[in-house]
Amino acid sequence: MRTTARTWTSTRRRSRWLAPLLAAPLLLTACGDGGTSGQGSGTGTGSPTDGAATGTGGAAGTTEVRVADTAGMPSAFLQYGVNEGYFEAEGLDVTVDVSIGGAAAVPAVVNGETQFAGSNTVSAILAASKGLPITIVAAGTRTMEAPEEDFARIVASTSSGVEDVEDLEGATIAVNTLENINDVVIMTLMEDAGADRTQVKFAEMGFSDMLPALANGQVDAALLIEPFVTMAVDQGATEVASPYAESRPNMMVGTYMTSEEYAAENPETVEAFQRGLSATGQAIAEDPDAFREALPEVTTIEPDLAGQIHLPAWDASVDLETLQFLNERMVRYGLIDEEINVEDIVTAPTD
Repeated sequence: MRTTARTWTSTRRRSRWLAPLLAAPLLLTACGDGGTSGQGSGTGTGSPTDGAATGTGGAAGTTEVRVADTAGMPSAFLQYGVNEGYFEAEGLDVTVDVSIGGAAAVPAVVNGETQFAGSNTVSAILAASKGLPITIVAAGTRTMEAPEEDFARIVASTSSGVEDVEDLEGATIAVNTLENINDVVIMTLMEDAGADRTQVKFAEMGFSDMLPALANGQVDAALLIEPFVTMAVDQGATEVASPYAESRPNMMVGTYMTSEEYAAENPETVEAFQRGLSATGQAIAEDPDAFREALPEVTTIEPDLAGQIHLPAWDASVDLETLQFLNERMVRYGLIDEEINVEDIVTAPTD
């Protein structure tokens, strides 16, 4: 971590950072670091492997499935589709389980606790490189065309001295999971900027913990997603970069995966899930204001905040070029020993 002083210069500055933090635990109740959202259409009764693992036990004429998805916009997107009936229209009774990140959701898919998991692309590649029997069935979140409109930012405290990507050399950055997509995009940005990517440190913590960590000098910067980006910026944080959008235009950040066994034994359910995702993404693209208005229902984000945040783009088709870009970078940065064949881990329409 940097040696620059991290004591806040005034009580007012400290209060600007800490004021929204009382709301953070409430935000994470519905879009947070663990647990079941409780707002899905599924019943959620019994253990995760009772009934749901075999695709049974839903409402009459429907198939019950559990889907683990990452806290924040990813889980909000999925819950919105459930609430609006796009999955029910495909014969699915979906329960959304919120996870801290893609890496945490992979084991649940492999062992059958959940039928699908929202993950980031790097988690999917990592799982496949370790021989885990997973397959990507759809894309999740994507970056916006303009970096300034994207849903993810690296932000820094004003006392850290971090103002641009070059300043990340020697800094400590909070990320929600280690050795994952955030490491890859941060090191990509640093390399592109001529900074020494080996001189950055990463600290793993949940998104709700990142704002207080910035305030108390525990970290210099944090890679946040919405709504935490807007919360941090409104309280005076310095915007450093849009790591996903600036690493690769139109990057496919998120994916949905299942186990190879489940995909092989339940192709109709997989296709129904893909159609539900596509319908949800299309609805939000056509009427983003309706999604913003629903955010206080599918999360506990206040209406004013919901109107300010930047939304991701969603497109269910899989971008093989993004997968290959990250595949190559993961080898380059030592996350995997050798590239995998990305086409072998996709069971979905591609771009």
